[in-house]
Amino acid sequence: MRPGQSSRTARWVAFLRGLAHHGRPALVHDPLAAPLLGGTAGAVLAMADRVGPLTRVLLAVLASASGGRSRFMSIRTRVLDDVVVGAVAEGIDQLVILGAGFDARAWRLGELSSCTVFEVDHPDTQAHKRQRLGDRAPLARDVRFVGVDFEVDSLATRLTEAGFDTSRPAVVLWEGVVMYLPEAAIDATLATLASLLSAGSQVAISYSRTGAGGTALTRRALGVVVGAAGEAFRHHEEPPAMAARVERAGFSVRWDEGHPDWVPRLLGQRQGWDIQRIVLSTNGGKGSPPSPPTGPFPPASKLRFPASGARRVG
Repeated sequence: MRPGQSSRTARWVAFLRGLAHHGRPALVHDPLAAPLLGGTAGAVLAMADRVGPLTRVLLAVLASASGGRSRFMSIRTRVLDDVVVGAVAEGIDQLVILGAGFDARAWRLGELSSCTVFEVDHPDTQAHKRQRLGDRAPLARDVRFVGVDFEVDSLATRLTEAGFDTSRPAVVLWEGVVMYLPEAAIDATLATLASLLSAGSQVAISYSRTGAGGTALTRRALGVVVGAAGEAFRHHEEPPAMAARVERAGFSVRWDEGHPDWVPRLLGQRQGWDIQRIVLSTNGGKGSPPSPPTGPFPPASKLRFPASGARRVG
């Protein structure tokens, strides 16, 4: 990202998430995407809502023309939503989001009502987000903004200063970040998490494969897009190598899945494209690891959404 500016890729992800509820089925609904983004992007989302039927048609055409690739962001978000909901059902009441960007889970997932959410990101992105949030009350019990410049700050120090309880388990989301990091930074962050998290904690990491799951043209196109945002891809890995990396840090892999797993489960369709995946692991373990979630999952329309409120978070 560029100094003094919020992350452009975070804005793109939020924009796609804002469109997702027009898909059929609607896997994700993020009513905060438009107000968080503001400007042209927010205006486009507002227009898409006003012409909902046309937006649905356009998204369906785009999904068909791209072989389902245009849906990959909303599907990834939905899978991680299900990870969070499942962790809360197991009794976890702390959520840490690394590279939170314009993530709105604390404001759109009613299941977080008993949870404290720690949003970790660069101070520049957080400043923009907090200004756009205003007084909107979260659905989570509490939200703590943890500003971290990884070039100068200690993640462990910043989290503990924000009130993270190392004696209780947490679920950690690391979504859309590791593909921009060098291996040393990934390993250092995993080591930090292993030292912070108590037994029974869960860590969900999205990552990009080395390219076996997609065409060279697709990989070049993605590289051009993120490069234009000043956030070039730096890391790709195959599932066995990612599992080994996670296990070296002291975690146990529960499951590793990609779009060929998610699309049949969530959309009832076949999907061969397999570039981005998610690995879910635990720290310390609690007996036999469960299988990946198989549904049925609640539709996005069943989630509770926020109204304006007076309570500030921070």
